[in-house]
Amino acid sequence: MKFKNPALSADLGLVFVTIIWGSAFVVVKNATSTVPASYIIAIRFAIAVFLMSIFFFKRLRKIDAHCIKSGAILGVLLFVSYYLQTIGVKYTTAGNNAFLTAIYVVVVPFLYWLLRSQKPDLYNIAAALICIVGIGLLSLHAGFTMNIGDILSLLCGVGFASQIVATSILTEKNDPILLSYTQFVVTGSISLVVALCTETFPARLGTDSVLSLLYIGVFSTLIALVLQTVCQKYSPPARASLIMSLESLFGSIFGIIFLHEALTPKIFVGSLLILLSILISETKPSFFRLSQKKTQLQEDILK
Repeated sequence: MKFKNPALSADLGLVFVTIIWGSAFVVVKNATSTVPASYIIAIRFAIAVFLMSIFFFKRLRKIDAHCIKSGAILGVLLFVSYYLQTIGVKYTTAGNNAFLTAIYVVVVPFLYWLLRSQKPDLYNIAAALICIVGIGLLSLHAGFTMNIGDILSLLCGVGFASQIVATSILTEKNDPILLSYTQFVVTGSISLVVALCTETFPARLGTDSVLSLLYIGVFSTLIALVLQTVCQKYSPPARASLIMSLESLFGSIFGIIFLHEALTPKIFVGSLLILLSILISETKPSFFRLSQKKTQLQEDILK
């Protein structure tokens, strides 16, 4: 199926991804109370691989060495990011963890510049800075201090930035579905090895835990990550990272709805700033356009 405007369709698809991830905050919180972190990662990707093997059986025959290599790179980056995030939250607050993880919004444009020599424009920089302030208002509920958990969370954010940029680059010459499959196999395999070596699986799982794992595996992993990979083929990494930052906004919304968390002025302002950052990135308002022309003129004069 072909869309008249693939870029717009990709952006809308990424928004849908963030809605799924935002809802998953509530579900993951329930799962982590009974199932160790590495096993959660292993199970969610095992479910995704199993279902993809059924639905895309014929297509999977087209996997080649280049796709396996590309998927391995993404799989390692994805596992490292998830694992650092999971370990980091044990030693810091959930707010600090969410905020520092979201640093990928700022890192992505500059990392892509480093790898592809594509300099971020003024809109990317302004939008990223406004977005990170908004995420801070959503996430930070107490005094911010750096500890080992904060450092791990910060490294996690760099890991996610690397995965986002790598996905944008590697989808250029790979089928997004096949790339997702190989990525899932690698992430799930590493997670299982780490889980077997470091953690103990509970002897019995309740119905809530089973349903939570199924939701994470089907929606947060299979649907959301495959859709992310497909959409990033048509959405620039800087814009994709900004849109994916809506995860924190939807996480707050679902927390208010299902966990009865309070809607504070700080959360409201933070939400508006995140939306403003995306609007700046998408519409490129004249204020920044004039500022950019002024900067270019000054550079030309200096030359």
